[in-house]
Amino acid sequence: MSVLSVVTALPAYSAAMLLATSHPLTAVQIWLETVGQPLPSASPSATPATFGAGVFTFSFLLSPLVWGPALMAAVIGLMPNPRGRYERWFLGIALATSISVLGLTLIGYQQFQAFTTGLQFEEKLPWLPALGISYHLGVDGIGVSMLLLSALVGVCGVVASWEVRDRPRSYFALLLLMEASVNGAVVARDFFLFFLFWSAAVVPLALLVAGWSDSARSQGAVWRLLGHWGLGSAALLTAGLLLYRASGGSDFDLDTLTKATPSARVELVIAILLVVAAASRLPLVPLHGWAREVLAEAPAGVAILTTGAAARLGGYVLIRLLAAGEHNASRTLAPYLSGLAVLTVGYAALSAFRARDLRRLGAYLALVPGAITTLGVAGLSPLSLEGAVLSLFAGGLAAALVVGATATLSEHAQTRSLTLAAGLASRAPKLAWLLLLGAVSVLCVPFLATFPAGLMVFLGSFRNQPAGSFLVALGLVLCAAAVDWMLHRVLFGAANPDAPTASEGSLPESWYLGILVGTLLWVGLVPGGPKLFGVPLFDPGLVTVVNSSTPDLSSPYAVPTPTATPSPSSSPRASPSPGTGASPAPTPAASP
Repeated sequence: MSVLSVVTALPAYSAAMLLATSHPLTAVQIWLETVGQPLPSASPSATPATFGAGVFTFSFLLSPLVWGPALMAAVIGLMPNPRGRYERWFLGIALATSISVLGLTLIGYQQFQAFTTGLQFEEKLPWLPALGISYHLGVDGIGVSMLLLSALVGVCGVVASWEVRDRPRSYFALLLLMEASVNGAVVARDFFLFFLFWSAAVVPLALLVAGWSDSARSQGAVWRLLGHWGLGSAALLTAGLLLYRASGGSDFDLDTLTKATPSARVELVIAILLVVAAASRLPLVPLHGWAREVLAEAPAGVAILTTGAAARLGGYVLIRLLAAGEHNASRTLAPYLSGLAVLTVGYAALSAFRARDLRRLGAYLALVPGAITTLGVAGLSPLSLEGAVLSLFAGGLAAALVVGATATLSEHAQTRSLTLAAGLASRAPKLAWLLLLGAVSVLCVPFLATFPAGLMVFLGSFRNQPAGSFLVALGLVLCAAAVDWMLHRVLFGAANPDAPTASEGSLPESWYLGILVGTLLWVGLVPGGPKLFGVPLFDPGLVTVVNSSTPDLSSPYAVPTPTATPSPSSSPRASPSPGTGASPAPTPAASP
């Protein structure tokens, strides 16, 4: 049995263990405590001390994360470039900007008060008061994890574009604008502002795919992208306007909209529109056509930023707007959401079996993390919703890794054909093993960040969606079989004598893929952060940060704790003591 067979068999073992567990919450608690992170209570008694906390304080944090990349994109666009003398400066400015965004995000992550409810780093200014629109930014645990994902993937997207020589000024300016739009959507707390950032991401992405793809199919990919994302934006805007009307038309604040009480029929319509918006972005079958084309035809840096950050906004809508606001409609649509997750995983597995193109294989596998997030939302339990939030982060990294690895490997193999790329492990061993890690990372294997996320999703969803959980787990097994069959032939099969010469990856490519792998391993091994004598060190732990927001999110779906029945001896109608001759005291009437 090959090493690849053993590694790709891990999802089957994991899925069997998940479905066989009779006490899911206990199992997750035991596992998290084993790696150093007990499940925090919804209302902890005190905030634990953290070494390194308070080293940096930065209150005005969110606006620079949004407008900093946009400003530097404008700087790149306005810079003079006589005879192409400063073309490498554009790369340097974009890289410095993305690293600065990552640094500020890490400061915010380190300063985030995990046991404090409500928004943090909040900024609010009136914008269009007559319409109830304000410039309102703020983050909770969900927002911090998404910002961290966007910053990491943003750096990797710029580094993956190291070899871009064709019109680098426009390329890096558009890439920074795309990162700014994703960050803006994550931190926006006003629906109108959120919608603007959500919709703005399609403009630089469409221009990047149309202008920097060598394939003849790039124009078709752009039209598919505009069609699917345009449909999602229209659905999202309609849902927001219905929520605005149901809330009384006072303002567009997300907290106000999620507390609106529309009629049952209107609530169901709103929920369906939100599902359409999310499915077009994650994506989910049947609104997945753009991903198959864009992720296979776009440059590596663009594909990484698209699937790693921009596409995760679909899951963000499911969690932030659907599960947090439309409680009754969410319960009604939960089986259908579970069905979409099953269809997506099944489609990814069957398409991976039939794939003959290396980059399309990566695009199909990148669909799996979105299905895991959707299943977590469909589970509608505190544990599954927490797993869904964690899977946004872990799944974004995994999707970016598998798409980036397939793009880089196909470029260095000088072919996208799986037949011609056979035997790459001997010719490009470093890239081959990075491709293997990327392929298995989407399958929720142990030791990677997708494992704790998948563990919580499956165990939390099995109570309410047993059929969907079983079928998605079965789909992961089929995906593992497809990965084993395809990659065993590509990496370890006999070399094709007609194959072009393959080369090993460059240092920048190894760096950005290594960052993704290292982060997946770090969160997978210590999801609760490293501790010294029970005290968190420099990393508060992603699970702890995510858990700070999930109690409010999941409280409407929590199973009520049964009230203990009083014993007969403690009942007010207990028999009198022998010899007293007193009659039993009457039961006191309940106070009004």
